[in-house]
Amino acid sequence: MDFMRLGWLWVGIGLSLSASAQQNDSVYWHRYIQPVTVSEDSIVVSFPLLDTLVTEYEFFFSAEEHWKTINTRIQLALLLHLHQKAGVRNLILEGGYSYGFLINRFLETGDDRLLRRALTDLPVCPDDLEEMFESIYVFNQQLPPEDRIKVTGIDLEYSPELSLQTIHTLLPDSEPPAIIGSYISEVVSLHRSKYTDPKATRRFFRRFATHLSVHQRTYATWWGADYEIVKMIVDNTLMGYRFNILRASLFQQSWQEREAQMYQNFLQLQSRMQPGRYFAQFGALHTDIHRSPSWEFPTLANRLNNTPSSPVADKVFTISRYIRKMPARYEASRDYESLRQMISHVDDQFPRKVVLCNLIGESSPFQELSRNFQCLILIDPMLESASCE
Repeated sequence: MDFMRLGWLWVGIGLSLSASAQQNDSVYWHRYIQPVTVSEDSIVVSFPLLDTLVTEYEFFFSAEEHWKTINTRIQLALLLHLHQKAGVRNLILEGGYSYGFLINRFLETGDDRLLRRALTDLPVCPDDLEEMFESIYVFNQQLPPEDRIKVTGIDLEYSPELSLQTIHTLLPDSEPPAIIGSYISEVVSLHRSKYTDPKATRRFFRRFATHLSVHQRTYATWWGADYEIVKMIVDNTLMGYRFNILRASLFQQSWQEREAQMYQNFLQLQSRMQPGRYFAQFGALHTDIHRSPSWEFPTLANRLNNTPSSPVADKVFTISRYIRKMPARYEASRDYESLRQMISHVDDQFPRKVVLCNLIGESSPFQELSRNFQCLILIDPMLESASCE
């Protein structure tokens, strides 16, 4: 790979800011929006509207609607821009630690097998994600180590196979003490087996979690600093078994437990991350800073921003995604009429474009909505309609 593979990032950039307005509403909305062109072979790599807004923040969220092809192009664009303008060095993933661990190994080595292995067990637009991470790898090669982007997954572990692979990779070179030897042998056996029984694997993780706690001192002495990571992987794997969309649709408590655990995972992992600020692109429901219109409990972004002990308290900046199929997220707001007018203007004036909207400021008509997200991305329906496998 060489740097020319990033050429598609820099070709076809189109800033469509209007030089003169034909209508009064154009003059008014011009203050709040930055239209940009995104085509299939190009990506926006500059967001000038953000430059004066982001200087005081530490953690940047962007929201996505899952399964859309355009997601990774926006994610990579924002990441590269915030790397340059806000000192972002950490990409936080909506995936487990093991998923991020393998992708980091790819970014360090360029070994495509690690990337493909990670993406095999996270079937959300794998082709798009592969292209994005390959671009980050090429981008990193042009930078000194201290400026390179690293990734960290803070979600539950949804792939026991990735969990086993990461635990296996973290095994010390020395022989384990006899009291824990059988469990370490089972980790090796399960990882190397081509035919594993999912139920047996689940039972093993249950037993392993108990054994890690009962013999904490022995494991911690043998594993050293990685003991806490291994325990986190095992605990999050068990939570991943319990969390599924069907159960979560029936019991909101499942979502609450997941949000709380992601926050705790971030706290535990933060000291291991690259010095610098943080950027994450998660599903839109996770990114509301204030009270979510969709959930009765604090979101991940809410916890990060509003928990006094959070390392990024009062320093979270959210760029939300307007989700057309979920009008209830916006209709209850006192700002809804202004939002409706802005969307109508954008749809009329900027077809086939992505539009970044600034919601904050004393004169903004979005005083209520901006408590949840400082910016909003509007995407032409034709651009956001394309789904991935």
